[in-house]
Amino acid sequence: MLPDSKISQLIGLQIPGLTFPAEQQQPVKGSVSKVIHTFADYTGRMIRSEQLHEVKRCFNVAAVLYHNGSSALRNAIESAFMYTLSPLLCGKHKELLPVSLKNVRIQHLQTIAI
Repeated sequence: MLPDSKISQLIGLQIPGLTFPAEQQQPVKGSVSKVIHTFADYTGRMIRSEQLHEVKRCFNVAAVLYHNGSSALRNAIESAFMYTLSPLLCGKHKELLPVSLKNVRIQHLQTIAI
């Protein structure tokens, strides 16, 4: 399992264009959610600017984090990352989602529909 205290560093290594504020680089309760919000905001900017290669990279990093992360990290990806990005996902962006994130998105949409 990936340590929550290293999530911002792990994302930063994979996504060089993304920098995190200093307070998000310290292990503090609730910081996982803030880190994922920052990651989602960056991914959203990449979607809006049609940087599809970078969007795919972000989605792949999120999928790895989701698969290997703690329950807090998984929850943050489900509730913050996917919730923030779902309205921005058109056909070409949805196709870039790895299967695990497609399933999370479907669950999210089914929850909204109920």
